[in-house]
This record gives sequence, structure tokens and C-alpha cells, in this order.
Amino acid sequence: MRARLLFVVFLLALPLAAMAAGIQVWAKLDGVPNYSTTLPDAMYGQNYVDRSSYGEGWFWLSSMSDGSYSFSNFMISNIGFGKNKPTVDMTVWEPSGQTYTARLPFKEGALKSVPGRMDLAIGENRISGSYPNFSFKASEKDVAIEMQYHATLPTFTINSGRVVYGSPDDYYSLYVTAPRATISGTVRTPSGTRTVTGFGYTDHGIVTMMPYDYSKRWLTLRCFDQKYTLDILEFTVPKKWGGGRVPLIVFGAGDKLVYGGSQFTLTPTGWQTEPKYGQKYPSRVDFLIDRPNKVKVEGFYTFDKLMHSVDMLSQLSTFERTVAKFFAKSYIMRFLSTVEGTVTMPDGSTDTFKTPAVAEVLYIN
Repeated sequence: MRARLLFVVFLLALPLAAMAAGIQVWAKLDGVPNYSTTLPDAMYGQNYVDRSSYGEGWFWLSSMSDGSYSFSNFMISNIGFGKNKPTVDMTVWEPSGQTYTARLPFKEGALKSVPGRMDLAIGENRISGSYPNFSFKASEKDVAIEMQYHATLPTFTINSGRVVYGSPDDYYSLYVTAPRATISGTVRTPSGTRTVTGFGYTDHGIVTMMPYDYSKRWLTLRCFDQKYTLDILEFTVPKKWGGGRVPLIVFGAGDKLVYGGSQFTLTPTGWQTEPKYGQKYPSRVDFLIDRPNKVKVEGFYTFDKLMHSVDMLSQLSTFERTVAKFFAKSYIMRFLSTVEGTVTMPDGSTDTFKTPAVAEVLYIN
């Protein structure tokens, strides 16, 4: 995750142990339906919360057929000075190894949103659509992305989509609006403008807590095999909440969601140190989904090449950095990855896959 929603850091910066500390992982809240694979329209649009720690974001990943990747965030936050402040962040990684980034700073009056559906504009940048078709366009200086997403797997969330920390008003939420999509569009960087196709992922999240209060280390994976889809998110919570894990996995075959939920294990091994910022990352992560009468997926993914590492505070102004460093530091590392897996269906038939992917490791220290 995941870079998404940790944008709040930019601006100011299990079960038993977690339950004992008052945390409900993927809570089922009274009066809130179990969304499962169908999200209400309101979950696509802005869900403003009038509190100082509110933040909301829409994350877009594009895995392009020319070997490029893009990571885009449309973000809103109340943290710091003012309320409902919007920004747009874009990162494009190209096979040459060059990374291009751009950040649209907050501008007074730039945000326009439509309640109840996805239609959000930040200046000339915009996200819009409804399942299964979404689009976004973002442009700042010498980086521009305009992309169409057509979801080929159902939307997904667990129960209310919320991890609740002590009080129903203190939560992190996640709604996966497209676990897998076909994409088409254009990308412009200093190396040129090109038309692209490929696969994509997008989600939407809300947080009502300061980032250092609800999460510590994140592991994420986005894998688009020609047949299989594997999306993994797992983050740990601070010790005051029990130090447990918040897991979510989506596994699809073709256009079917075979399993989505929290019943899986991740085992990272072979820890190494990223030289620029001294942050740790594994060289391999083993995963296992074992759901009787549903599916068993067993395999691993490797961290083949560091695409880029980012000190989030470096993107802030001098004043923002001075304030933020007293609260939390945040680092994200993205890697080209290879995923290998074996799939066993309820009838005993097996299949294997091996495919490129992108993995992330993120810390809030």
C-alpha cells in the first residue's frame, strides 16, 4: 500500500493481541452492510470527515505492456493548515531505470467533488467513473498520465472495509474498486509521449487517524499474470494496539474472484538493507492461501530490482519537513518482482504460474 493514504505523512509528518488492545480488524459495524464484492456508489466518491486527522485517497497503478509502471495518488487531507486540501502525486518508472515524479501542490479552491459517486477534480486533474469503467488524468510540469480502466474482476472489501482502533470514529478503511483492470491511455515524461496498454489496479481509502497511530510496516504486491491475479496488502499496527497484522488478499482466475479475505500467511525472509535510507526489505516472501473446498495457492515472490526508494518528507516544503519530523518519518521502496505459484482447485486439479509483478515495502518510523 501501499503509497496510498499514507499521503497524510506528507503533510504532517492477530487477532488476540489486537483485540485485547481494542482494535477490530476489518470490523463488521452495526448498520453497515457486508459489501463483499459489490460496493455502494457512495464508496467511490469523497466521504469527508470533519476532523483534523482526516485523509482520503484514490490510488492507481498501471502495469504497461512496454515495461513501464506508473503510481498515481489523488489525495485529500485536513492535516496541517486548512481543511479538505487536495494534491496529486505521480511516479512513472521506465525500463531504462529512470524514475520521473511530479506533485501538484495544494491550491486554494482547486477541489471539486460530487457526493455519492466518483467524480473528483483537482484543478484540471480528474478521476471519474463507475464500476467497471473508470478514468483518471493528471498533469504537472513534464509528467502527464491519462488512463482508462476497465475492471475485469469484481470490486472487493472485507465486511465494513474498516479497521477500527478503540473507537468507531478512529479507523482506517480500504475499498478495492478494481483488483484487476485492462488499461489504455497515454503517458508523457521527458523521454517522450507514448500510447500504452496493459493491466491496472485501483483502490480508495479513508483514514481518520494520524499515520503513526495506525500502521508501521507495509508489504504489498500487485501481480497480473495472463490468467491469474494476486493482490496482497499486509501492514502491522503499533504496539499500543497489540502490534498485530492487518491482512488482505485477492486472488482471481480469469474474470472470477476465487478468494478474497484475510485468511492467508506471508513469510518474509532474507532481509537486506536499502543503502540510501537504511530501511530493511526482504529478498523473498512466501505466501499461502489454504481455504478448504475453495482454493489453495502456495508460492513466493522475490525482490529482483529496486525501482526507486523515496523519503516522503523530502517532497515537503522546508517548514512542513521541520514540523513533520517530530511526528513520523516515512519511506517507500518499490521493486520489480517475480511471482511463482501453484494453484490447487477443490477438484484436485493443479496449475502453476510465473509472472512479473511490482512489490512495495513502506515504513512509518
